[in-house]
Amino acid sequence: MLRVTSEAGLAIKTLTDRNQAPADGGLRIETLSEEHDTSRFTVSLAVAPDEQDLVVREETTGARVMLDSLTAEYLADFVLDVDDTVEGTAQFRLKPDS
Repeated sequence: MLRVTSEAGLAIKTLTDRNQAPADGGLRIETLSEEHDTSRFTVSLAVAPDEQDLVVREETTGARVMLDSLTAEYLADFVLDVDDTVEGTAQFRLKPDS
């Protein structure tokens, strides 16, 4: 299952709080193509999970990441992390879980 770092959880929590997302809200990652390539995903904020979504919760912050079944399968062995940019924004990054 996708693992979310505490840093990524904090960034997700900051985004959802800033956008006044409801308690069920979080980050949604969706597959744009059916190739195993991390550049083929899209990330957005969601107010609630879809009925069939797998919801991954980061333990420290409680931040939620929502994945459809195809995306959950592709990202099963990945970690969601975040890098701070010079502009002060967060850039999410998927990397293989070692």
